[in-house]
Order: sequence, then structure tokens, then C-alpha cells
Amino acid sequence: MHLSDDLFIMKSFPDFHESYFDIDEYNRTFEKKNVIIHASAKDVGYAEHWGPLSIKCTIKGTEHYQCGNRFYSVNEDHYLIFNDGQYYSSYIYSDTGTESFTINFSSSFQQCVLESFGEDFETTNKIKTYEFIEKCYKHNDLVTPLVMKLYRTTLIKNPDHYLITELYFLLLEKLLFQQEKLRNEIMKIEAVKYSTQVELYKRLNYAKDFIESCYMNEIELKTLAKVACMNKAYFLREFKKYFGVTPYQYIIRQRLKAARQMLETIRCTITEICFAVGYRDIVSFCKLFKKSFNVTPEQYQKSFIKKSFFTC
Repeated sequence: MHLSDDLFIMKSFPDFHESYFDIDEYNRTFEKKNVIIHASAKDVGYAEHWGPLSIKCTIKGTEHYQCGNRFYSVNEDHYLIFNDGQYYSSYIYSDTGTESFTINFSSSFQQCVLESFGEDFETTNKIKTYEFIEKCYKHNDLVTPLVMKLYRTTLIKNPDHYLITELYFLLLEKLLFQQEKLRNEIMKIEAVKYSTQVELYKRLNYAKDFIESCYMNEIELKTLAKVACMNKAYFLREFKKYFGVTPYQYIIRQRLKAARQMLETIRCTITEICFAVGYRDIVSFCKLFKKSFNVTPEQYQKSFIKKSFFTC
């Protein structure tokens, strides 16, 4: 949907495999325009490709991204930020389908917003660009309301491009302020230089996001250390120091959190849930669940069913 010379809305995923598809022309669209991709699919995938500064969201379901040895699974709980010029691959594979919503910012638009702030934000070069911290962000009161306003606007048959442009300005401003608010989190990392703290923060979050995206698989310490670009001993020490638990304990936490959410859907058996979150021993899974939540998986599922019955 062509709205103006600098704004475009895509309502379906492109087919990179079609003979007429021109990847260079496609990329130029993102270089020149702010592009919103609002599309749904059950099975679609894209090999590694270039992308502009973008916010990756889903309204329903999960979309997966790979950037080098980093993995991200984006769902309704959080969004992912990729920087301008990043290369990544992506895919959706879901029986029920995923409604994807991505907000892309052109380079010229970024420059315009950054120049309006003068020297308030540190830019990377003479051509004003800003390096965001690439990670998954929990939905929040600062950014999410504007994302949802843009989403609702794309549902309108003939959306107002002036309104969308205004929301784009506000959204990028909020993203910049959000990055500044990360300073408090970054300062918790023990290092002499702030630049070192920032780098460690990025790398530890690469590993954290990897765990949250791949907890259902076997994850070795050496894999996480590689994702974080650290040696195993240093990574283990810094991860525990910052997150308060070891990587292994964090994996268990994510598996049990996912299991509890699945039990609340009342669609799966305990055995199916056990396997789905990465365990092969049902007895061990049940012991871990009871130790963490003071009830067995069966008791939790029954209590949730009972609760749902009385609230209907």
C-alpha cells in the first residue's frame, strides 16, 4: 500500500523465489521509505538478507530470527530491535499461524530525528546514525502504546499517512529515550570503562535471548559462551554475577515458566508438556516443577481448570 513518497505498508510477505523478484530494488524501498510489514503466515522463511533499523513484533504467534550465531524468538510478550544495516534470516513455522508486525525506519528518517536532538544522543559518525542495543525488549509503557497505535492504523482501509508519519517520529524518539534508560541496567556490570560495560551488557543479553529462544533444546555452556563471544569460565562468572543465576539455572527457569504457561492452556498432557519444554524424564520434570511452584504439574493444571470453570 503506497501512502506517500516516504511511507509504504506491505500487507503480505514477498516471495524472494519468484523469477521477477529484484532484491536490490526491494532493499532500495527500505532505504528510501519507512516501511511497515503487517502480514500473516503459517510457513514462510527468508535466507540471510540486509535490513534497516527495525522493530520486530508479533500480534499473534512467534517469528524466529537468526543473526550470526544469535537466535531470537519474537512473540506477543516482547519485541526485537535490529540496527540499520544488520543482516539476518527469519522464518515462521506454525500450525495456527503468526501475525507479524515489523516497523522499519529509513536512514534519512533516522538522520532527521537525530539532528533534531542536536548532541543529546551520541551518534556513530558524521552521517548521523545511532547504534541501538540489539536484544529482545519486554513490552512497556514507553514504546508499546505507539507500536499498537501504528498497528491499529494499518487496519484501516485508507490510513492517514500524516498520522502514521507523526507516530513514526514519536516512536523513534521513545526508542532513543529507552536506550538512555538502559544506562542504569548497564551500570550494574562491573567494569572500569562504560564502553566495556556496554559491550558486556550486549554479549550477556545475546546469551540470555538465546536461552529464552532455544530453552527446549539441549544447550551447552560452550554454545552460550560462543554466542556471547567469551571463554566459558569468564562467561559463566559474568552471567551469574549479572543475572544472579548460572546459565543452567536460567535454562531450568525458562523451561518451567514455559511448562506452567502450557499447563494453563489445558490442551496438552503432562508428558507432552514435559517433552515440549526440553525434558525427557517425566519424574525429574515433575520434581523440578513441584520444587519451584510447590505443586505438582497435575495439581497446577487441575487448579487452573477449576479456576477457569468458576470464572466462566
